[in-house]
Amino acid sequence: MGIDFSDSTQAANFQLCTKTDQFNVSIQPAVGELLMPSTMTEEDFCREQSKLQGMNETSATITMSTANTASLAKEILSVANVGVVSSSQNDMHRFAGKAVSSGTLVLVSLSLQQSPTALLTINTEKSIMASMLLRALKEALTKA
Repeated sequence: MGIDFSDSTQAANFQLCTKTDQFNVSIQPAVGELLMPSTMTEEDFCREQSKLQGMNETSATITMSTANTASLAKEILSVANVGVVSSSQNDMHRFAGKAVSSGTLVLVSLSLQQSPTALLTINTEKSIMASMLLRALKEALTKA
């Protein structure tokens, strides 16, 4: 059995019935699970990101715990099902994914600034998904 959440984090509510009983079930997906990894080059990432600026961009400056700086990819991948985009810059981490249902591109970048500060940016046409993903990633990267 599969559920198409149509790129929404709204819970799917249904009843599971047996011969003798009924069970109310509610399944709510984490925003990062609505994504699938996407493979692209750094150049493709930058080109797509430039198309998704302005209203299709959500960002926040975060203060990361120093323990997280060594395992940034692990922290991001634990929250969002995205692919790692190789980067020629040591202070820039990029990740790409697509919304499972619509195929809409979701780009995540983390630009390390003066330690332990970083700029976390989400680029996608799905603004609600972007704000929820930003909140989830910010929480994961700033936890002590």
